[in-house]
Amino acid sequence: MTANDQRGSRVAVLIEPARFEVRSVGVPVPGDDEVVVRVDECGICGSDLKMYAGTHAFMRPPIVMGHEISGTVAAAGAAAGFEPGAPVTVFPPVGCGSCFHCRTGHEQLCASMEFFGGQRAGGLADFIVAPRSHVLPIASSVPAELRVLIEPLAVAVHGVTRGAPEQHERAVVIGAGAIGLFTALVLRRYGLEDIVVIEVDPRRLRRAQELGFVAVDVGAEDPVDAIARVIRPEGADCVFECAGSQQTIATALAITRKGGRAVVVGNAPATIELDGLALQRGDRSLIGVLMYDLGDFQTAMDYLADGLLEAIPMDELVTRYALERIADAFADAKSGALQSLKAVVEL
Repeated sequence: MTANDQRGSRVAVLIEPARFEVRSVGVPVPGDDEVVVRVDECGICGSDLKMYAGTHAFMRPPIVMGHEISGTVAAAGAAAGFEPGAPVTVFPPVGCGSCFHCRTGHEQLCASMEFFGGQRAGGLADFIVAPRSHVLPIASSVPAELRVLIEPLAVAVHGVTRGAPEQHERAVVIGAGAIGLFTALVLRRYGLEDIVVIEVDPRRLRRAQELGFVAVDVGAEDPVDAIARVIRPEGADCVFECAGSQQTIATALAITRKGGRAVVVGNAPATIELDGLALQRGDRSLIGVLMYDLGDFQTAMDYLADGLLEAIPMDELVTRYALERIADAFADAKSGALQSLKAVVEL
């Protein structure tokens, strides 16, 4: 650690909805199998915004948010096997390690799962301490300026994997925020063509169109009519809902053909109302998506190294804020004033 690191650590605590307090705390010391990560950047996502607003289904202040983490190793325990200075990211869900889900590689499904940026203090701090099993090296082939996007891209990777699209199928993505556009780009990497992205925001529609997707303004056209026009009257083969609202989840089911799949990638509300007849009598599948597996992180890193996001200008991808401006970062992301896909806090 540097002399500055040894003086202390800043941590941004959400003490009540829409109100942060930046505190000074001691630098954590790793246990034998732990790693202290010096956070370089931490992204803000939709679930963070729900915590910020006090509308998350179960997470409430006080809380230290932040799970989209890019950093370097500051210190490591004797058994951790990491060298100081190595670039790393943190795998956020921590399971019990012994249940069926943990043993089969799906920690995010563990009944006792704790999440960095939720039940565990997250990356909106100078330092975070994590088990060595949840600290992942970042290859030098991943551009430094894109490392903070590993986690959100892993969400898209997992969502597409759950939807299991085939190259001949027609897919729709609902929402052209970061997760929606990343999902569309992963679908393209799977070999799908003429992917449809539906949105209401003009800036997001333009961005989707510039990336070569079929952009549909559902503020000006009913989504069922739009999909009948651009795909087929029966609906799409698979629909990826990436907005996380009652309305968009219902829309996903409505525009899915009989026998097709509606995949809920967005952070859903606690309860939703759906057309049960359309689901059951249409032989449709409604598929939930929770986070990612470790393999999705590696795939995301491979995609970033291979240029998946290179068509998006950097100023369209990320807007960076100093920790002292964390309130502005969240306010801009929440209000829609953010001009890029992601707000990122620099530490």
